[in-house]
Amino acid sequence: MFVNAIDGAREPLDQLKAALDASGVVGTWTWSGSQDRCILDAGAACILAGDPGLAGTPIRLERAKACVHPDDRAALFHQFRALGRTGGLFVAEYRTLSPEGQVRTILDRGRIFRASDGAVTHGHGIILDVTEKACQDPVPAELQQPLELAASHAIACRGAIDRLDIAELRLIVDMLLLRLGQELCRSSTMGAGGLH
Repeated sequence: MFVNAIDGAREPLDQLKAALDASGVVGTWTWSGSQDRCILDAGAACILAGDPGLAGTPIRLERAKACVHPDDRAALFHQFRALGRTGGLFVAEYRTLSPEGQVRTILDRGRIFRASDGAVTHGHGIILDVTEKACQDPVPAELQQPLELAASHAIACRGAIDRLDIAELRLIVDMLLLRLGQELCRSSTMGAGGLH
């Protein structure tokens, strides 16, 4: 399927939905900085809040993240609150614990936006279920390709920097991650016959 970010989907939306489902996307969220309220869609409300009936209802962050695993809650809330003051890219991997006791691994990615006066206004993001990835045996460092190993360490570094809440360091690591991603993409296209 071909999607143009400006013109929209050029093929039926059911193909876009199938692609999102295959990639693990299970929901979306929005956050209002002025009201400090989250709005989850049905998928996010089910996974994060444990109640799909909360979809579309403005709720406090604590309620919106009620199913975050107790061992991951403090770090996740600290990271989100820090970005709630500064704005910027939000990327977090954490576990959820359903009311039935099922543990899932979630990748949460979004952005917190600022107005021209610097005030944080709102945020949008998606959540992906990456439980399958988390369950796979990790590849030993000595068997990883150098770019993949560097990217893995940079991602871990980004997680630690988020806990420091230093915007300049976060920007430097984000630039490194972007550059590593470009090199990984270039090397994968070269490995596929050099097609660009």
